[in-house]
Amino acid sequence: MNPELLKTLEAWRLTEDTDTQTQIAALLERLLAAGLMRASPCAVLLGEQYHLGGAEDTRRMAEALGLTRDDRVFDLACYVGGPARQLAREYGCRVVGVDFSKEHIAIADRLTQLCRMEDRVRFVCCDAESVPEPDGAFTVAWSQGSFPSDLSWLTEIHRLLVPGGRVAFTGLIRRSELCDPSRYSLDELRERVAAYGFRVLSAEDISDFDLEYGWYPAKQKLRENEEHCYRLMGEAWVRQAYAELDIDIESWRSGREGNGRIVAVRE
Repeated sequence: MNPELLKTLEAWRLTEDTDTQTQIAALLERLLAAGLMRASPCAVLLGEQYHLGGAEDTRRMAEALGLTRDDRVFDLACYVGGPARQLAREYGCRVVGVDFSKEHIAIADRLTQLCRMEDRVRFVCCDAESVPEPDGAFTVAWSQGSFPSDLSWLTEIHRLLVPGGRVAFTGLIRRSELCDPSRYSLDELRERVAAYGFRVLSAEDISDFDLEYGWYPAKQKLRENEEHCYRLMGEAWVRQAYAELDIDIESWRSGREGNGRIVAVRE
């Protein structure tokens, strides 16, 4: 672990006179600018919710699952814990976030401490295919935007969920023949999930939502804050961020690829 990162995290403070999420976004920006955190250029634009649609997408997925305060959730590829804290805050459930990055977990721990949510949210640094929790420890499995294309995490998810436990995840899908043929279509994704011992409740193409509430707002935010980003991250970073956004927006708009969402129950 980088000693400079740990020193920086110890110095972090939140004040009551500014929105908490606004303060967290600024703290993460400075970490990225200082090279103390590894992430793509879009991480600056997406803040603590490093997935398309931000807090609204998290809310939509929680509603699809019927999340309640009685649920025990584990969040795979939790990044710095934005969705985990939101779920605990808005739904009253308990959440364990899992990520393989020591840096992400250290940041998630510190932000959760600053938000005074350690009683409901905790984090574990480990591989998502080998989570150090007992069988049937959770009622809900959760992952937004980082699910592996081979669906290999589903074996561990099946072990960790109680019978009847629910899982929801977002993953890239093939929407036309022009897309990478190794990527699953939504129907193929549904079939593969069922083969792992789950009953699929819904399989939704959320690509249009991602454009309207994810890619377009991210590019608009970059335009509106371009001078700030130049000062903070440099010209090369700004050029790369525009280039990456344009590639992804065109892929979604053309219908080649997009995101699908699966909600299922462990049999």
